[in-house]
Amino acid sequence: MRKKIKGKLYFMARDAKSRMRNYNREKSIFNQIPYSKVSFNVYDQELYERVCKILSRDEIVINPIKELIDNKYYNTLSLEGKQRYIFDLSEKYKEMKSRYEQEHNILSKMSII
Repeated sequence: MRKKIKGKLYFMARDAKSRMRNYNREKSIFNQIPYSKVSFNVYDQELYERVCKILSRDEIVINPIKELIDNKYYNTLSLEGKQRYIFDLSEKYKEMKSRYEQEHNILSKMSII
């Protein structure tokens, strides 16, 4: 009887592990689809348009975060607030850059066909 319980537990654990692998695979595929994330609010949409302009230029941009900063708002912040603002802005830039690259990869594949 002890072997049956151990065998059932083994198979249950194996099935759970398999489900987790499939869940992680589906999750990664879902993140590759454009517009899979929650849509942007008005401010983020304007920021995304600015990011697109920066990335679509033919020149190399050394500091894109500096170009995205809202200077009026930035100057009203404390030192900690400025740091938090820069970190949040850089995180948004990273997400928007990956979205921009995914969209342009898909568009380039569609135009080749």
